[in-house]
Amino acid sequence: MRDRRDSVVVSETERVGAVPPGAGDDVGRLFDEHAAFLLRIVGRMVGSPDQAEDVVQRVFLIAHEKRASLADHSEIRGWLYRVAMNVTRHERRAFARRMRLSEALSEAPEGPGPEDPASQLETAQASARVRACVAKLPFDQREVFVLYELEELRGGEIAAILEIPENTVWSRLRLARARFKRAWLASGEGARAKP
Repeated sequence: MRDRRDSVVVSETERVGAVPPGAGDDVGRLFDEHAAFLLRIVGRMVGSPDQAEDVVQRVFLIAHEKRASLADHSEIRGWLYRVAMNVTRHERRAFARRMRLSEALSEAPEGPGPEDPASQLETAQASARVRACVAKLPFDQREVFVLYELEELRGGEIAAILEIPENTVWSRLRLARARFKRAWLASGEGARAKP
């Protein structure tokens, strides 16, 4: 026989949306397992660690909202990635404005460390140059380039995450590499032309 308190708990659970027990823990576990991956990817896509953190936070808020249906997704890493890219695309214009400001602020070399200041400056300049070249790639090519070249995922993994044919991955990667190379060479010529 059910106690009256049990029926109150059941009706409260039904009213809230019948979230399965432990679903909140599952979102926490998903965060522990996938947040670092998403932070790296999104950070490379948007060029700003702060913006990446904002996107990843929104991704896990969405995951929390949809926690009841997460069990339906066979490849949760791919689902989380797609949500992150959708959030990134949605805020792309705002990211572009913030990225320009961030790049302007990051052009100053960081404080001296144990390394030779000249090599620190060279490393900072090369990193800024890579970020600028990646930022010039069209979004679909940038996705594949970041996942393959910087995250070192295999073509099949990228195809599964993006839900595209593997041949499309290779085609986009080929185009991205060519554009990146042109941007890299052009940015090097501009650096040599400066006094």
